[in-house]
Amino acid sequence: MGLTLAVGLTREPHIAVRSWILAIAFLTSVLSWGQSRTPPSAAGKAEKGLVSVQSETAEQNLIKKVAPVFPPLARMARLQGVVKIEVVISKTGSVESYKVLSGHPLFVQSAIDAVKQWQFKPFLVDDQPVTTKTVVEVPFSLGVPDAEYKAEQKNNQIYFKREDECRNLLKQRRYGEAEAPCRSLVELSERLPLERQLERMTANQLSGHVLFYQRKYAEALIFYQRELAIGTASLKPTEAELGYAYYDVAMGFHATGEIEKAQSNYERAEATLRKAREQIGSESLKNEYSKSIQSVLRHLIALLRETGQEEAATQAKQRADTIAREIRP
Repeated sequence: MGLTLAVGLTREPHIAVRSWILAIAFLTSVLSWGQSRTPPSAAGKAEKGLVSVQSETAEQNLIKKVAPVFPPLARMARLQGVVKIEVVISKTGSVESYKVLSGHPLFVQSAIDAVKQWQFKPFLVDDQPVTTKTVVEVPFSLGVPDAEYKAEQKNNQIYFKREDECRNLLKQRRYGEAEAPCRSLVELSERLPLERQLERMTANQLSGHVLFYQRKYAEALIFYQRELAIGTASLKPTEAELGYAYYDVAMGFHATGEIEKAQSNYERAEATLRKAREQIGSESLKNEYSKSIQSVLRHLIALLRETGQEEAATQAKQRADTIAREIRP
C-alpha cells in the first residue's frame, strides 16, 4: 500500500499556495516596464518654461490630497515603501503631468491615481500664476518600524530561498538530501509575521512530503496534521489550501493504517475542494481543482474497495467519472 500511496502523492505541491507570489512577480515585471515611461502630456513641457519648486514649498500649497489605495497584493506580501513622483502643476494648481522617479512597482499605479487628483493653490511669480515642477512623495505603510520591516524582508528572502531548495530536491526525488532543508522550513516559517499562515502550512506540508516519500509515514503524518491545524484555524472552509491539507492528512492516515480517519479526511478534502471550485472565478484554477478532486477520489475509491464498501466505491467512481469529463487537457 505504501508504494501506491507514494506514487499518488507525486503531484506538484500546492500550486495555489504560491499563486499570489507568482502574481506579484508578474505585476512587478509589467509595472517596472511602465514605470520608466513619461506620459505623452509631460513630453516637451517637463523642461521648458517651468518654475522648479522645493517639495516643502509645494506641500504648503497643497489644498487637496487624496490618499492612495493600498494594493491588496502588496498588503498580502507585506510590502511598504514610498513612491517618488515628479509632477508638473498647471497655473490653476491641478496636476498636469507626472513622471515616476522611484518606488516599488506594485505601488506605482495606486500612487499615480492618487496624485492625479491632488490640487494645489496656484504658484505665483510677480503675482502671476505659473506652471511649476516639483517632486512629491506618496507613502505606503503597514505601520511596521523600519528596522522591523528590514528584518522581516530578510527573513522572507531566507525562507523562500530555502523553500525553493526543498522543492527542487523533491522534484529531483533526492529525498534524503531534501529532508534537512525541508524540515528547516518549519522553523524559518515561524520567524515570519503572524499573518503568513500559508507559508507555515507549506513548510509543514513539504516536511511531510519529504518524509512520506521515504516511507516515514508516522513522522509525515505529524507534519500533515500541523498543516491542517493551521489551515482550519486561519482559512475559510471554501479555500483550496484547506482541501489540500485534508488530503495530505488522509494520505498519512491511509499509509499508517488508520482507515476510518483516512476516509473521513478524504471526504472532507473532496467537499472542500468542490466548494473552492464553485467559488473561484478563474477557469484555469477550476480545472486544477477538478484534477485535485479526481486525485482525491482515486484514493478514496481504493480505500473503499480495500474495506469492502462496494456501494460507496461505486458512487465515488461515478463522481470521479463526472469530474473527468469536466477536466480540460
